Order: sequence, then C-alpha cells, then structure tokens
Amino acid sequence: MSNHHLECEAPICKDDPNPNFKHAVKWYAGEDVCTKSPYTKWQKKQIDINKWVKLGKFRNLEILYTAYELETKSI
Repeated sequence: MSNHHLECEAPICKDDPNPNFKHAVKWYAGEDVCTKSPYTKWQKKQIDINKWVKLGKFRNLEILYTAYELETKSI
C-alpha cells in the first residue's frame, strides 16, 4: 500500500489503512474526492455528485454518505 492516504485531502481515501473505511468514513456532497486511480464506483459517484453540486442542482447537501452507500445505493 502506498502513502497516498497521508497526503489525500478527501474524507474517503482509496488507500485508507482502516479496513472498515467504506462503512466508517463519512462524506458530504461537495467535499474533496480521492484522486487515486483507477477510480472506483464510489469515486465516480462522488465526482458525478460534485458536478451536480457545482450546478446548484444537488439537493441533499446535509446528508452524510459512506463509500459503501455510494457504491450500492441509488443516490
């Protein structure tokens, strides 16, 4: 595993050493997205949500999401 997580500013980092990070770490729409590639399904969903946030068309700004929820739920 690399040291990417030490410099990553995203709340949910692909290289998080916590094995339960997909369930434990929370992310708000509009926050930073981990840039480590190749992108996972949850990273792609975050990027898509952030595009809608910038357009002012994403309404659930106060809801916290986990990587697991971003991967498995329709958001």
